[in-house]
Amino acid sequence: MVSSNKVPPDGGYGWVIVAGCAVINIFNQSLISVFGLMFGDYLSDLGENAFGAALVMNICNISLNFSGLITGPIIKKFNARKASILGSLLTGGALTACSYATEMWQIILSYSLVFGFGLGLIQSSTFVALNSYFKNNKGKAVGFALAGTGIGQILMPLLVQYLLDIFSFRGTTLIIGGLAFNGVVGAALLQPVEWHKRHVLDEESNNERLPLIAATSTTTNPSKSDSGWSKLAALMDVAILKKVSFLNLIIGLGLAYTASTSFSLFFPYFLQKTANLDMFQTANCMSMLSTTDLLTRVTVPAFVDRMKFSHRNTFLMAGLCLVIARSVMAEMRSIVPLMITSAFYGIFRSITIVNQNLTIAEYCGEKGLESMLPNALGFNMITKGVLVLSLGQLLGWFVDYTGSYSLNLHAQNLLLVSTCVLWLCEMYFKYRD
Repeated sequence: MVSSNKVPPDGGYGWVIVAGCAVINIFNQSLISVFGLMFGDYLSDLGENAFGAALVMNICNISLNFSGLITGPIIKKFNARKASILGSLLTGGALTACSYATEMWQIILSYSLVFGFGLGLIQSSTFVALNSYFKNNKGKAVGFALAGTGIGQILMPLLVQYLLDIFSFRGTTLIIGGLAFNGVVGAALLQPVEWHKRHVLDEESNNERLPLIAATSTTTNPSKSDSGWSKLAALMDVAILKKVSFLNLIIGLGLAYTASTSFSLFFPYFLQKTANLDMFQTANCMSMLSTTDLLTRVTVPAFVDRMKFSHRNTFLMAGLCLVIARSVMAEMRSIVPLMITSAFYGIFRSITIVNQNLTIAEYCGEKGLESMLPNALGFNMITKGVLVLSLGQLLGWFVDYTGSYSLNLHAQNLLLVSTCVLWLCEMYFKYRD
């Protein structure tokens, strides 16, 4: 007698999930990129310099990344759809609160802590939803979902610049906060994968590989021990931290993330204060960067999947190209060269963003640690938070000390170069053995 089994669809309603995640990203994830444009002048009016702006953004990233410690239990308890709805409500509410802020601590409380935590919920829950539906088309699905962020990064700078001219900071922040609530619409589409699993024969189901996050349901229960720490360590898969290769991986990803975050914060300042571009030209450069970012997200992931390139090697090559693009950009002072370098930067930044979590998933798959993926992602988020708090804030101080946003771009490159050196050294010793 031939029996059947249920497996994720690897398509089907999964493409509706992709659309829902894209909608969430348009109205939420993309807003990080316009922080400098939206808050820059208001923070100056409050008497805050680059260090203060870096503090707001870095605490936001800490809140976002350290949320990984509790977003997992929230998602398991309430499912990805409810978690993403909560995240969208938090981001919209935080920006609405920012429109009434009159002091620095109020911006830190609303934007840095609440908005950051909301984004952390959204990032984790949308990735869980996507991963549960896809197997062979996972890279393409992630790329299309992240394309929503790219669309938002194209439109939001232009919209924010237009709104600032009419409504100033308070009105602009209130309107953008209202738009962030639209993420609830996309989140409502994230139905549980159990509703859409398909029946397959045992022969086919045996060849189906469970999506990595879905595989956590097969995780072995922690062994009984008198030690509460032993149970907690087993639950959180602390053993993966004993692997030097994993530590090298997440430190490299964290350094690259810190450089990217710092660039997003200081890029508008560089364009306006170093290159002396006006608000309209600044918005155009940011939109050009986001346009090529978007085009890359919808094309390159499918190509990487088809050619079966390593996600880590793809990330590494894109990182090296980012170093070159950022070095050239730091010396440009006119609109046309800056538009061109912004376009190239968008291409390679997109490749690193799409392959970040996929690099972690690839590592777990190669090491036979699929069940540890959720906690591996959490450790990666924590590493990013620590590095943003330390090195990210140091980059903000560096701008105040030197007074040069151009030198700051070169300093960001040092972090990316460190990632490349760490990974290339590991590859050298690995292949030499």
